[in-house]
Amino acid sequence: MRFITKITIFFFLFTSGPFLLEANANSHVIKEILVSGNNRIEDSTIINYSGLRSGDIYDSSSIDRSLKDLYKTDLFSDIQIAYEDSNIVINVVEHYTINLVAFEGNSALSDEDLANVAKFSSRSTFSKIKLEDDIDSIIAAYRSAGRFSVVVEPKIIKLDFNRINLVFEIKEGPVTKITDINFIGNENYTDRALRTVIQSKRSNWIDAIWGTGKSYDNDLMEYDKELLRQYYRNNGYVNFKITNSIAELDSNTGNFIITFTLDEGKRYKFGDVTLSNSVKGVMPEEILYNISTLEGGIYSASEIDQTSINIVDFMRSQGYPFVVAMGVEKINEKSLLVNVDYQIINGPPVYIERIDISGNQRTFDYVIRRELTISEGDALNQTYLNRSMRNLRRLNFFSDVNVRTLNGSSPDRKIIDITVSESNTGSLSFGAGYSSNRGLVGTVYLTERNLLGKGQYISLNTNLSGDRNRLNLNFTEPSFLDSDVSFGFDIFGDERDSTDTSNYTQSEVGAGVRFGFPLSKDLFLKTRAKYTKNEVYGVPSDASTALKQLEGKRDIAEIGYSLSFSNLDNPIMPTNGMSFVFSQDFSGGDVSYLSTEFSGDYIHDFNKDLIGSLSMEAGHIFALNSDKDVLISQAFMEPGSMLRGFGPRGISPRLHPDYTNSKKEAVGGNTYLKSSAEINFPIPGLSDEYGVRGGLHLNAASLYGSDLVTDPVVNDSSMLRSSAGASIFWDSPIGLLRFDFTEALTKESFDETEFFHFSGGTNF
Repeated sequence: MRFITKITIFFFLFTSGPFLLEANANSHVIKEILVSGNNRIEDSTIINYSGLRSGDIYDSSSIDRSLKDLYKTDLFSDIQIAYEDSNIVINVVEHYTINLVAFEGNSALSDEDLANVAKFSSRSTFSKIKLEDDIDSIIAAYRSAGRFSVVVEPKIIKLDFNRINLVFEIKEGPVTKITDINFIGNENYTDRALRTVIQSKRSNWIDAIWGTGKSYDNDLMEYDKELLRQYYRNNGYVNFKITNSIAELDSNTGNFIITFTLDEGKRYKFGDVTLSNSVKGVMPEEILYNISTLEGGIYSASEIDQTSINIVDFMRSQGYPFVVAMGVEKINEKSLLVNVDYQIINGPPVYIERIDISGNQRTFDYVIRRELTISEGDALNQTYLNRSMRNLRRLNFFSDVNVRTLNGSSPDRKIIDITVSESNTGSLSFGAGYSSNRGLVGTVYLTERNLLGKGQYISLNTNLSGDRNRLNLNFTEPSFLDSDVSFGFDIFGDERDSTDTSNYTQSEVGAGVRFGFPLSKDLFLKTRAKYTKNEVYGVPSDASTALKQLEGKRDIAEIGYSLSFSNLDNPIMPTNGMSFVFSQDFSGGDVSYLSTEFSGDYIHDFNKDLIGSLSMEAGHIFALNSDKDVLISQAFMEPGSMLRGFGPRGISPRLHPDYTNSKKEAVGGNTYLKSSAEINFPIPGLSDEYGVRGGLHLNAASLYGSDLVTDPVVNDSSMLRSSAGASIFWDSPIGLLRFDFTEALTKESFDETEFFHFSGGTNF
């Protein structure tokens, strides 16, 4: 009986099921889609976004998909979908429309600066996700400006028609400074030397008073790590590593302490330098002339890169545009030598289709492009691409530079994508110092290295002291007419009170222009022309006849040039390398002369604790008109830089005291020679953390040849004066201080000596 019942039920379901399903489906067909709650957005738009259609079968999975699709539009803050009487009802709550975006409490960053980083703007749609993104972007902008305690609170003011005003209330907080920068593991370079390599700078107690000093920047700290790597690898430390770097925020002061932990490794020299050329048609002997890394020289990564560039340049000139040169290094740990094999291969024939640049909100594209050694349509050469990236980083306009090579429209076309992160390029510093010669010295220095994003340099420098007041305005365009030539102009005013040594006061007001261009990587030529209105006044009525002849106004026109070479490892605090400058200036107008000067320095670190230097200076000036002498104001008053052991103008030719109304004024000479040797070392018992070092120096110089020697009452001697002494250097909280104790060894009776000399100062 049960079996017959089951068979009957199964037969009934099997035969009536399709009819039941059809009836159920018909009862769930969507007749109409209704929309409610919308004000700005049309019903048809919302229905289209939902993906639902009249006549579709209602089911829960399609409703879920519709909800997700509608939320993805980011147009609504809330969405409800209901099924009522065979109708779909979509009820929405629209996001607010922003009427305006305002910023309150900001002074360090302008409204324009903040608007550039925020996504919200007038007539955009409000959403909580975008709001969080904007808050994060504003905080990031303030942190880039050195304010890590910034607080950003959004305030929403509701208006009619579902509109709002969005106000970001900002508490900027103080600038977060760097109170100290420490290095651990540096055995070959002192903390002070390494601080000159990096861009981050520590603040001192003067900064706390004036509210100045450089702020902490995380991106800049990353750049500092790269600068340290380059510095060490360019000075022989092949295996140099930064094992750790940390910036600790002091909760008491709200400032950062930066610590770099270094593993310097051993110092290496170049071993065998060989050439592997797989390009036919060019003799290896011709390529060897382009190799600048020499066996036995201190290892330098930059020299390997430069040699690779030299080889590629040469090969391109021979008709091989796709050649790539790579310096393959083989390190010998036992002999501390690096063998370098320059491998020259023909790269694939790939061309640059396009160069895309992004991230430069301020810097113009052309400023970036002129640093590139590649352009659209060129053969893609990795050596040139690497050089382009180094050029961009060397500008110091950007905290980060990244490059990607992307596929172009065809296999032999590539797109170069360059992304930069801009950094601050302007600075305002105040300086104060004291010199036993010039007394209290004060400076104000305003600079902008990327003026209006055009890569131009401008500076305003004032220098005030007891005997000299100077104002300089300098402007430089580094790429005049899109060339390698730099152009600049200067406007200056200078007043020098020489009453203590020469019994007169001199003022100069003038302007000049200059051009410069590189002759090679380390050799530069600079030309200049300037016009000066010169006046000598304040000459006492009982002054000497020679001095009275100097009094009055003169117009001086001058042209000149300088040839300079430098391969110093650090331009601020060098420990290795040499530099020289040769210059000549020709003057016409009321004063006519030709002046020639030379200076050279050689610096060598014998080891970490012993740094030696040799320097030489020479100069000569003569009048071009045989009937006119070189004026006292144009003659050399010092033998180049000041001679230690002697006072200001201490060895200058002087009027004899028996001369009528003479006060033994310094009248200067037409020729000078000077040389000095110095050695710098740590003071036993004092660790480097105190920043105190000692030095010994030996000096010799002569200044002679005054045009006034025709009058026998001028004391003029070509005797070589000499001096020797000791120095103490202190990297103090207010800057580098130097104390010199020097004894004159040979001198003339009319010379003025000085045993102690002090100088120092700081920027803040």
